[in-house]
Amino acid sequence: MIKLFTQTSCNSSRKARQWLRDHDVQFEEQNVGKKAPTTAELKHILSLTENGLDDIISTRSRAYPEVAAQLPDMSFNETLKLLCERTQLLRKPIMVTENKVQIGFNDDEIRKFIPRHIRRLDFMQAMINAAEV
Repeated sequence: MIKLFTQTSCNSSRKARQWLRDHDVQFEEQNVGKKAPTTAELKHILSLTENGLDDIISTRSRAYPEVAAQLPDMSFNETLKLLCERTQLLRKPIMVTENKVQIGFNDDEIRKFIPRHIRRLDFMQAMINAAEV
């Protein structure tokens, strides 16, 4: 099951939610403005990223300049606690499963959340359509 971490005012969150609905992909949504992710959830997300905290911290956030100077001196656990307390520092949306993660909305990359057998069917249909042309 996909867990979708969103924020109400985030356009990318709305796009991701709509894309998942349009493609009949089941997901569980959690608005981080109402319920922050746990440190365990953040650790799982980070375990799937390529660049760790750099992938999930939003440097565009209005709150970022307030904490930017402190971040390099913070321990990993202190940083996680800060991200749970100040969720506006998280990039959104965050889509995560047991073994996949996507930070932000990307129309091409989000396809990895469509079950493999359906992607194969779509690919085979595209190949048939291409051969008919």
